[in-house]
Amino acid sequence: MIQSIPSAKAQSALEDLEINMTKITDSNQPEDIATLAYIWGFPLVTMERQFNFVTSPNTSPDPFRGPENSPLCSDELVDANFTDVVSPNTDTLYCQSQLNLKNEPVVIVVPPIKNRYYSFQFLDAYTNNFNYLGQRASGTNGGTYLLAGPQWTGDVPEEMTKIWSPTNLAWLITRILVDGKSDLSNVHSIQDKIIIKPLSQYLNLVNLSSVTSSSSTSSTNKLSNQSNEIPIGPQPYLIAPTGIKIYDEISNAMADNSPNPPDSFLVSKLSSIGIIPGNEPSKTANDTIKKALEVGIEKGQKMIDDRVANLGGIMNGWLVNIYGVYGTDYLLRAAVTQAGLGANNAEEALYPFAIKDIDGKILNGTNDYILRFNEGQLPPVNAFWSVTMYNSRNLFVDNPLDRYNINSNTEGLKNNSDGSMDIYIQNENPGEEKISNWLPAPEGTFNMILRTYLPQEQILNGTWQLPIVKMVK
Repeated sequence: MIQSIPSAKAQSALEDLEINMTKITDSNQPEDIATLAYIWGFPLVTMERQFNFVTSPNTSPDPFRGPENSPLCSDELVDANFTDVVSPNTDTLYCQSQLNLKNEPVVIVVPPIKNRYYSFQFLDAYTNNFNYLGQRASGTNGGTYLLAGPQWTGDVPEEMTKIWSPTNLAWLITRILVDGKSDLSNVHSIQDKIIIKPLSQYLNLVNLSSVTSSSSTSSTNKLSNQSNEIPIGPQPYLIAPTGIKIYDEISNAMADNSPNPPDSFLVSKLSSIGIIPGNEPSKTANDTIKKALEVGIEKGQKMIDDRVANLGGIMNGWLVNIYGVYGTDYLLRAAVTQAGLGANNAEEALYPFAIKDIDGKILNGTNDYILRFNEGQLPPVNAFWSVTMYNSRNLFVDNPLDRYNINSNTEGLKNNSDGSMDIYIQNENPGEEKISNWLPAPEGTFNMILRTYLPQEQILNGTWQLPIVKMVK
């Protein structure tokens, strides 16, 4: 995989974090267990909150909000008003589905999608990518798939291919490449052909009632908030302020989403401080444990923040890491949840991340920068590339051009006389000659993601060099 080298400072920070993670993982002290539980449970709470928020009838209308087990598709590219998910992209039209597999499987029909990039990305309740369909993973001919939860034991209809989900809560993200606004209607016609339904409903739909599932009852929204209140949003920065009730959320989410097999050692450890499926430690714990839970939030959030600041090795100033499959690296998983929920596996898309310029200074809109691709050095990809701008909360930046990225399909990009291409990264308009290549930045700190979809081997093995971000003013 891609070769990137942490700076001496970053390497030291990562080593310290690794030592701390080993310490709290091996420790039986309540404060350490609470810290481990917070880090481990951070993605789980984010996913559960997202499910509840998206599927609640009390949230304001939005293309990405609606019933569970159904495709929720946007018909427009997202803009600065979109805050449901951190680090979104505006290269593709999204569909997403909040999936509840507790009662029965869900059928997913993928139509033939030819001559454009697309992917169906499946995440479990802990944000692990457990399956893909798409241009790379399954080809362009489409198919009918049965997504089943861990306890389902029914028969798979003959015409379907089974996909197994390790948790009852799952998230499906669909991306379909859009070549500008004039291409939107073509993508809409593809979206209209996507079917996502509980198995019993699908069988009735296609008049295959002779084939039965282990449960003929369509799934109900038992995972979501049934009160009249608007559930708290899934934004990661809202987790720590919840206080020790966050451990209640972790416990409740565990009831329907058993830890992945590698996490089994955690069960007894977490239970020692009252974190067991369905419990509410904020109410049942004694004062000593409650204090430990408070400390666990503080320490755990600091470790996540520190890991976000060191999300990978350095290549020409960019942070590079491999996301999507985390094993027992709970701290990396939590950090990616905070910085870029829904990140792809490297072979699907690699996301170098820039928070500093080539000289190691934090990117800030009070300065002007140039990102230069030398001649013949645009990212080598089999799909597309894009450079996307985010503010300090990893959301899009409102700007006069309504431009949130520059990508391989951006119209009007100009090359320099030597064949290189400069992207002008700054808060103020760079002038008529440069505006075609201007990526607007906010006034304060910001970060960027260079997305490479279906990266070629030169990217994955590190022989292609990332472009530098240089401050010019």
